[in-house]
Amino acid sequence: MKVLNLKLVALLAIGSTAILGRSFAQEAKQKPDSYSAVAIGTGGSVGGRAVQFDFNITSYTTDQELDQFAQLLKEKGTDALVSVLGKQDKGSIRPTGRLGDQIAIARKRQVGKTTIITIVTARNMSFLELYRSGRTVDYPFGLLQVTLDEKGESTGKVMAAAKIRFDKKKGIYDIESYGNQYIRVTNVRPWD
Repeated sequence: MKVLNLKLVALLAIGSTAILGRSFAQEAKQKPDSYSAVAIGTGGSVGGRAVQFDFNITSYTTDQELDQFAQLLKEKGTDALVSVLGKQDKGSIRPTGRLGDQIAIARKRQVGKTTIITIVTARNMSFLELYRSGRTVDYPFGLLQVTLDEKGESTGKVMAAAKIRFDKKKGIYDIESYGNQYIRVTNVRPWD
């Protein structure tokens, strides 16, 4: 199992906003943002597969909410965070034409002329997955991060199954991906 120490993604998703600065317009009511994109498996068990998907963000997570989630994870652990995030509804992410997951955390930051959108879901697990109680049930989150530039070009990455935890010894938030997930995102386009 490969442990991905994606501190930046963890901090964007649930970490301390003081380190990264305030995200633009997180506190204000936002107009819904809708996008379509393509996820492409570039290696491992998902190599060569492409899936078109849509994500619709109806509201963004505020700095205050993010701080509460980070504190909850730090004090009570992953199970408590899964329980709370499962009740959040900031929009949806789904393969085109199918059911998907509710977005629990949605963040949008401006870095120069680049826009970065980070999404965390408390992923829906199938009955079969829960019944078999394999290792995947220990990875209850999904993560998507896309970077949009002013020309409309985009890149991104997906973790279809991830574990988020607070490492008390190191004092950092860690994200661990289930297996070797090599999923990149291309062709992110806003719906007009």
